Amino acid sequence: MSERYSHIIEVLGQSTFDKIQTCKILVVGAGGIGCELLKNLVLTGFKNIDIIDLDTIDISNLNRQFLFRKQHIGMSKAKIAKESVLKYNELVNITAHHGDVKSIEFGSEFFKKFDLVMNALDNISARRHVNRLCLSVDVPMIESGSAGYLGQVSVIRKGITECFECQPIAVPKQFAVCTIRTNPSAPIHCIVWAKMLFGKLFGPKDDGDSSSLTDLDNDIIHGTEELGNIKRDEKLSIEKEKGFNRWVFHKIFHTDIETLIHMPDLWKDKQPPTSLLLDEILTSKQEQDKKEVEKIGDQLIFTLPDQKQWSFKENVEVFLDCLEKLKQQQLQQNGKPMTWDKDDELALSFVCSASNIRSNIFGIPMKSRFDVKSMAGNIIPAIATTNAVIGGLIVIEAIKIVDGRFDQCRSTYLYQLPSGKRLLMPVEIEPQNPKCFVCNRSFITCRLNTEKITIGQFIDQVLKKTLALNEPILTVGTDIIYEGGDQDLSKEEIEQRSKIEKKTLATHRLTNDTSLIVEDYNQDFQVTINIQHTTDFDEDVKKLKKQKQKEIDEKEGKTTLEKEKEEDDKFFEIIGKSTIQTSQPTTTTTTTTTTSTIDTNNKDSVVEDDDDFMFIEDIPSATTTTTTTNTNATESTTNKKRKEIDTDESEDLESSKKLKSNLQD
Repeated sequence: MSERYSHIIEVLGQSTFDKIQTCKILVVGAGGIGCELLKNLVLTGFKNIDIIDLDTIDISNLNRQFLFRKQHIGMSKAKIAKESVLKYNELVNITAHHGDVKSIEFGSEFFKKFDLVMNALDNISARRHVNRLCLSVDVPMIESGSAGYLGQVSVIRKGITECFECQPIAVPKQFAVCTIRTNPSAPIHCIVWAKMLFGKLFGPKDDGDSSSLTDLDNDIIHGTEELGNIKRDEKLSIEKEKGFNRWVFHKIFHTDIETLIHMPDLWKDKQPPTSLLLDEILTSKQEQDKKEVEKIGDQLIFTLPDQKQWSFKENVEVFLDCLEKLKQQQLQQNGKPMTWDKDDELALSFVCSASNIRSNIFGIPMKSRFDVKSMAGNIIPAIATTNAVIGGLIVIEAIKIVDGRFDQCRSTYLYQLPSGKRLLMPVEIEPQNPKCFVCNRSFITCRLNTEKITIGQFIDQVLKKTLALNEPILTVGTDIIYEGGDQDLSKEEIEQRSKIEKKTLATHRLTNDTSLIVEDYNQDFQVTINIQHTTDFDEDVKKLKKQKQKEIDEKEGKTTLEKEKEEDDKFFEIIGKSTIQTSQPTTTTTTTTTTSTIDTNNKDSVVEDDDDFMFIEDIPSATTTTTTTNTNATESTTNKKRKEIDTDESEDLESSKKLKSNLQD
């Protein structure tokens, strides 16, 4: 052992090496950076390592994630990474977790076990989650990322440095649903529409984004019952009898397109779309294929299958085949909702073919499957050497942290072109941003059953009655999920809010260890609440506790009846201290327990974050103008209830502070 680590001990010293050997490390992500990082850790002497990764190995990973081989395709990244790095150093204790770091099992109690957390993630949502957990349990974290030739490593420590969210983070581009649904003008619009169609056909039935996309049974092309001028598509019912795939094809590529064609105002300045009939396409197979081959020529010989531009006919055939196979796959899973995954060959082919057919209808250039995957999955090319450099920089900062030399830690940025004759730019770690709503606010914890308590109960009993908020606004990340007050909301928005109030917390993104930002602009008040799921207040759990509680009741001078009544009504508990600063005299809310009854059994599935795209429905209006609501910025100075994020448009986009917004694994 001394021979293996002699060079490390000689450079760092025995004292530092002993700390490296005894500290406990958590690595989140076993992808491009994660593979390099794990190799570096075990060779440096770190012995106690946990790995978390929810992904499985894909063939596209093999060009840079060197711990994996072809025979590992389809297996857990975390588990195979463990097996591979043990070959570098069999003296290491590694625990692999194949799961989502945002799941309940990896909550604050799990993070408390570690001396240092290292992020090697590829999405903003998970980065935010880990950032907030590390802040809540006061565990130092090293954040990292790469994008092509660019890379960065930064250290985050509660109360000392800026956190991951101290600087504005670029969010995925948003598209108005009306543009996606009725008037696409670019390939990306058709690709987003195809992803929505996948969700409509095979995803959760209550998916709000895709529910307004199309009604498969609606055969009305034009007119209304009031005017008595309804025109119906009589062929829709005939196609439905012929099978699921023909029914879907006819509805979305003929009936819905005919409906759009009968809206002349949409096509004043552009060519209207062309509806399709499947039988006409199938009968013209030979002639169509001949024209496509003559047009493309021999260039197909020199292209990879995914880079080949499919002919229109090929897209139709692939679409029909995907529809049939996806439907069979869902039936085999007992109707379980499916989620679109860019690495699922069948799901990707569906989106590619559907988007290309729609592009052809609207006169938009079609794309290869390679291009569609890049656009639909927001893929940034990864370079192995960049990941190797970043992996090394992470370990350098980790050694400083473990050795207690936090004042020597730096944020380091890797550039594509030299800056001052240097590709690596180490800079002083930035202090906390006083405007950051994550790391510069007080935390309180609310314990309750997220699977039973409704949003309405949480608003009325916890926020209004206990924390004395008047018109609370709830934000998760940068998304407003609930907005109180009626003065600037339309009738439709108020009705939608009433539906939200009936949902349980878990079905509305408020699961265990969710960091919830609660604001009340009328009071100039903001607080961060850490939601903790517990079953302690469930009826069956209470009954088990009642017998043990009797002796305590007598000592406290309460009768058993009083105590039982109090326990029967209690459904949540607030722990900690929150200082509420308003225009009124300062009020302090200390540890509080409030009572209420539970009357819900909603078991809907949890809503997951999607980092690919966000779809913003246009606000109903009497005019044809499209209005896009952006939940990340204020619409106007009069609408002060919308979530605001401070940005500096004049800031140099090449500056180091902006880099992390675009970095992936």
